[in-house]
Amino acid sequence: MKYEHLLGILVTGIIIGLAYSVKAGRPYLAVGILFLGVLLVQALDWYYNSKIERIEDERTEFISAKSAKNSYAVMSFLLFAEYIWEYSHGNMEIAVKLLILLGLGSVVLLISQYHYGRVM
Repeated sequence: MKYEHLLGILVTGIIIGLAYSVKAGRPYLAVGILFLGVLLVQALDWYYNSKIERIEDERTEFISAKSAKNSYAVMSFLLFAEYIWEYSHGNMEIAVKLLILLGLGSVVLLISQYHYGRVM
């Protein structure tokens, strides 16, 4: 199986697991799923990167930055859809938490854009 497919399956599993554990009100399960998911993604990355020699230059850094930006856009869309769902069903506490996550992600995105704008 290709790296991108396995990574997509892992990230999808993390998102579904986190959504389930938050809905079920089990915060320890959410932390466990997130921790295990991050470890599995790192292990997958390590395995595939051990097979190839990595070339780093400005172009690869720019591609990585664009990829991170696109990933954040997809995640923001999903979080905003969840926010609208929770808000429409009267779950204001969860909706506010989702807005905080969206705001923090936006700040991180702006900082990374500023950094790569200066570097490139």
